Amino acid sequence: MKNYLAVLSTAGFLFASTAAIAATGDFEKADANADGELTLEEGMVVHSDWTEDAFKALDTDANGTVSKQEYDAAKMKSGG
Repeated sequence: MKNYLAVLSTAGFLFASTAAIAATGDFEKADANADGELTLEEGMVVHSDWTEDAFKALDTDANGTVSKQEYDAAKMKSGG
């Protein structure tokens, strides 16, 4: 039962994180150095509610940045 609740909690967290992305969808605006990757600091310019955990959840390849592809995938998941 505890594992089930942990999964539900994580799913809710990820949904909330991706919903924040769909609300604005401003990857290019956040990508200050135009390298096609967002750092947490760049992302927080547009998404002030991003936390380190939310950012890590979006960083599906765990390379320390969120690519346009990862960002768009999160938008799709949230219905944006």
